[in-house]
Amino acid sequence: MSVGGHFERVAAVYESLRTTDEAPVRKICQLLPDRPVTGLDVGCGTGRYTRLLRALLPGGSRLAASDVSAAMLAQLKAGNRGHADGVVPLLAVAEQLPLRAASLDVVTAFNCVHHFDLGRFLTSVAWVLAPGGQLFIYTRTPQQNARTIWGRYFPGFTEREQRLHSQAAIRDAVRRTGGLKMAATQTFSHPRTSTAERLRAQAEGRHYSTFSLYTPEELRASTATFLARLPSPEVCWVDEHLLVVVSASRRNQVEPASPGTLASKTIKDQARQISAARAGQAPHRRPGGRAQITPSCAQPIAGGDLRQSAQIGGYRA
Repeated sequence: MSVGGHFERVAAVYESLRTTDEAPVRKICQLLPDRPVTGLDVGCGTGRYTRLLRALLPGGSRLAASDVSAAMLAQLKAGNRGHADGVVPLLAVAEQLPLRAASLDVVTAFNCVHHFDLGRFLTSVAWVLAPGGQLFIYTRTPQQNARTIWGRYFPGFTEREQRLHSQAAIRDAVRRTGGLKMAATQTFSHPRTSTAERLRAQAEGRHYSTFSLYTPEELRASTATFLARLPSPEVCWVDEHLLVVVSASRRNQVEPASPGTLASKTIKDQARQISAARAGQAPHRRPGGRAQITPSCAQPIAGGDLRQSAQIGGYRA
């Protein structure tokens, strides 16, 4: 199963199976300027981190939430009963953000950067961040992944998961990206407690996309082995994550490749019209295979419109 297919399949139950860490979001907000900001949460999924981030941002801030999965964005809207404050939904791939140059103060990516082409994603972020803007990547390294309950006891979990980036790899990719520089890193440790039955439900529900790398037969057999290996019906462990802080040192002068130069287009529709739109179709592909980025309102959204909009409704982060 492809990663895209995985998220389309698990969208309805995804949020009930995952854990949201509050500490890194609070740390991010401590590092932001004490004024309203314009931001984007990339790879937002159902919006579990976006909700927390939006609640902690200074009053008057504007936040967009982007994802490549229309099903995930639909869950974001359904979970909020069609109403939100200050959030614009975007159906877009992370490597081609349909926003104007230097239009954002902050970009966040929670537990999703391993799904992106890292170099192209960083180039796209360098384009949309204003000078002095910040990118926050919250992720897990391969070493941290191996120490999780899944890495320790689930057959093949560490070996199959080859998409995660080491801290050195992220640092090197940032160094190679014009307009960005490493600012800081911080490791977060989260004590966890769960039951064998809860862990079984998470594995069977494929709460990590790593499980999409198993065939149904392999997943059933591996889950049974995993449960047999657990030391007790209730288990405790510590999950580790890495927060990477990247600063925009100067505006990148080369616009990322994008069909129709979407990042340079001005969108005149008001954000309240965007909020009334339903989550749209997945990004279209033109002949030749290049992705056509289409937000859920079927139009790209310019960062300036987030600042100028008097009211944004329909989705919450």
